[in-house]
Amino acid sequence: MKKRVTVVILVGFLVILSAIFIPRVQTNYDMTQYLPIDSNTKIGLDILENEFGNESSVEILINDISVANVLAIKAEILNVNLVSSVIWLDDYVDLNVVPIEFIDPSVVSPFYQDSDALLIVNFTGDSYQLELTESMEDVEDIVKNYVVQYRGDLLMNREARTIASGEVTKILFLIIPVIIIILLFASKTWIEPIIILVSLGIGVALNSGTNALLPDVSFITLTMALALQLALSLDYSLFLIHRFYEEKEKEADPVKASKLALKHAFPSITASAFTTIAGFSALFLMDYRIGSDIALVLSKGILFSYLTAVIVLPIFLIWCDKLITKTKHRVFLPSFKKYSIALYKLRFILVPILVIISILGFIYQQKTEYVYGSGSLADETTTLYTDNQIISERFGSRNLSIILVPNETVLQEVNLVNHLLSLENIESVQALVTSADPNIPREFLPAELVSQFVGESYSRIIINTTIDGENAEMYRLNAEIRETVGLYYDDFYTVGMTSSVSDIKDSVLADSAMVVIFSCLAVGFIIMLIFKSISIPVLLVMIIQSSVWLNISLLFAQGIQTQYIGYLVVMSIQLGATIDYAVLLTNRYMDFRKTMNPHDSILEAFQKSSTSIIISAVVLSVAGFVEGFFSDILSVTEIGLLLGKGALISGLLIFIFLPPSLVLFDKLIMKTTLHPKGIEKTRN
Repeated sequence: MKKRVTVVILVGFLVILSAIFIPRVQTNYDMTQYLPIDSNTKIGLDILENEFGNESSVEILINDISVANVLAIKAEILNVNLVSSVIWLDDYVDLNVVPIEFIDPSVVSPFYQDSDALLIVNFTGDSYQLELTESMEDVEDIVKNYVVQYRGDLLMNREARTIASGEVTKILFLIIPVIIIILLFASKTWIEPIIILVSLGIGVALNSGTNALLPDVSFITLTMALALQLALSLDYSLFLIHRFYEEKEKEADPVKASKLALKHAFPSITASAFTTIAGFSALFLMDYRIGSDIALVLSKGILFSYLTAVIVLPIFLIWCDKLITKTKHRVFLPSFKKYSIALYKLRFILVPILVIISILGFIYQQKTEYVYGSGSLADETTTLYTDNQIISERFGSRNLSIILVPNETVLQEVNLVNHLLSLENIESVQALVTSADPNIPREFLPAELVSQFVGESYSRIIINTTIDGENAEMYRLNAEIRETVGLYYDDFYTVGMTSSVSDIKDSVLADSAMVVIFSCLAVGFIIMLIFKSISIPVLLVMIIQSSVWLNISLLFAQGIQTQYIGYLVVMSIQLGATIDYAVLLTNRYMDFRKTMNPHDSILEAFQKSSTSIIISAVVLSVAGFVEGFFSDILSVTEIGLLLGKGALISGLLIFIFLPPSLVLFDKLIMKTTLHPKGIEKTRN
């Protein structure tokens, strides 16, 4: 008794400590930090920062404003802290000398149309700096009396922070009531959902608090982690509680029943936890390090939930035994005996159908189209999205890329700039050779002008393209730009959305085969150790992998593009997490096979495990769909929807095809499985 109290007090202390550290967790919103360290874009970003410093810009469209008022506002904005410059028409033409109506319209139109002015405000500092947010608020205050639209990464990052800060709370308020309803519907006692949620809450608190020990965690990971940990680790509590009910039917003493329940459920719980972690482990191998970020936080969470289930939950069951008995109610889920009998009879039909589904899923999942960028906002009704559309329609899109080339000859740079200007979809090119006569020696040019384009070792060339968003044209143009620069320089780097997304695409495509193969091998290896079998891991992994293929192939059938990094993450989660259901059913089948024939074993195994499988699959699916339908972060939305569908598909395939597969391949399983001493193989 004293040991149990000591354990709970110690765990309670750790939970309180973790809660204190949760506000100290550092959140990262800069996805370029996860680029491979040897990628062209990542190296270019480091060079750009070292030679030119950090900077960011925001475009402001001010509606219905006179030239005089634009100049007055520009002067006021220039006095705002961290504003380095404000670019407008007067930087190219002296408006005090030449009236605007006499200026070439091609010069005026990029800055002033129909009494609407477009200003470009440049800030000193990275667009992720909180200090710049304060400066931007000062700028917004200056133009508050006008109708304005904004466009820029600084605003997108601010919006992402605002959304992410409330995202976890919103998702929790949505998902916890749903989980409680599902648990009440499927439980045997009214107190069961509370016991499970307290157990899960301990694991979640420990995981959230220990995130403070990491340098930082991506906002995408933090948004998903809590809900996914709840859904992914629910199995462990269910497996133990349902086994406890079984043991209580044979052993009245709650202490003995709890020990027996843990002894018998331990293999399933351990296999479930470590197959989930094994599924995540492949993400650690990705060069695009957002995979490691997600894998580390979720793996840590699964480990804490596992330890809570095997250490703390048995104590709760002992202490709450009388309350469990008093609050019993009838089971609302139906008996699946007739269903399991039908599956047995149809085994020779169902297994070939599974093979056909697997083949079709494998073929059509390869036809699914992917995108490789990571948009921050999913809601197209946001003000920022609308502002961007208005500015693009009236003043064109603005997709800047920076080329860093060695400081060699001026002639090389002139030739490169002229070549770039001849390329399709390039709207403008800014460089020192376009801002000043290249025939003038650079030492005679204003130092302020030279410093904008020439660093210690590299010069920068800024190009603006007409391509907006990620598409085939963007990839074609990026390849063409790099090929063109390569004609003039051996050593060069490209920086910007276009090059960043291209590098992400190259990285994740190179990682994809490794992630899939390693996930399957790692999960299969864990199952092999648990069951001491060669055939069981092959069968279970094949069924779950088929559900992954079917999940992805449905995107092709719907004509939907999805983020490739989302596919890799969901594939790892779906494989590592939903295989728990297969492990539970197989473990019960192998237990009953010690004393029963295949027919009776599968009927009993299905009866004992069906409730846990249904609850786990539905809860994980609900968690995914809640993230998918209610998150305002695009990456989280796509991962949530994929996971929601994937959990349902995995649950259905296991429910329909695993029982007949176990029976049909029983002889092979028995021949390729190491049986404990003293256990005879039961004849078919």
